[in-house]
Amino acid sequence: MDTREKLLNCALEELERGGVESFSLRSVSAAAGITPMGVYRHFANKEDLLRAAGREAFAAWQRRAESIRATDALEWLRQVGRLYMTFALDEPAHFDACFVMRTGVERRYPRDFRAGKSPVVSMMVARVSAAQSAGALAPGDPLEIAMYFWSQLHGLAMLHRSDRFAMSRTAFLALAARAGERALAGYLLPKEENEQ
Repeated sequence: MDTREKLLNCALEELERGGVESFSLRSVSAAAGITPMGVYRHFANKEDLLRAAGREAFAAWQRRAESIRATDALEWLRQVGRLYMTFALDEPAHFDACFVMRTGVERRYPRDFRAGKSPVVSMMVARVSAAQSAGALAPGDPLEIAMYFWSQLHGLAMLHRSDRFAMSRTAFLALAARAGERALAGYLLPKEENEQ
């Protein structure tokens, strides 16, 4: 691992530990075992490091979404929902830098998403559109449907992160999968319409 990568990992850990408010170049440099001045060889200032940490976190999330091989649009949406939940559980620092904290690289609804600036949301929108074209999902704004689906899972992830669930990982992920199914169910066309 090179020094820049080590600094990014330490920055993400510091963000998870203390949030943006207590984030500093000094704390990151101490965690990385280099002098504060050494950080400036890689990042112009605290804001530059914060943005780089945010970009790295979003890249990690995008890699997860791009790993899905399902060709069926609804199955792809189910899988991205499961990956979102395991991302929250397995990579909390990355998850927070993407979806909880303001690092300066987060996207805003609706402008950024309609402009395709969020690769994963764009993938979700494409799958919603494909499912609509196949007659599996009801008509409606694909971006709004994708955002609704995402928000249902995000709410559960945040409640879990707040230690509101006294259940095993397996049981929580099963609950999250059922929640994802219910979110999609609101847009599923009845079978008879689907088969016409």
